[in-house]
Amino acid sequence: MYVHKETLTINDPKTLYYPKHYLWRRDSGVEVTIMAYDEDAELESLRTLIDERGITEADVKDAIAWARTLP
Repeated sequence: MYVHKETLTINDPKTLYYPKHYLWRRDSGVEVTIMAYDEDAELESLRTLIDERGITEADVKDAIAWARTLP
């Protein structure tokens, strides 16, 4: 079984356009799973988590500075 994951942005909710071509044979069976997510809800959830944990802007700057030191 070959598995491929791709994230696409839907511009027209009636059309799913997949721009890449794979070498599947004609009449090959494929399974398609569509998972929609709400970016606004995810962002709000992240903001809530940040508030609950008391993460400050200074904490974020320190984490970025630390990440930039990694090879």
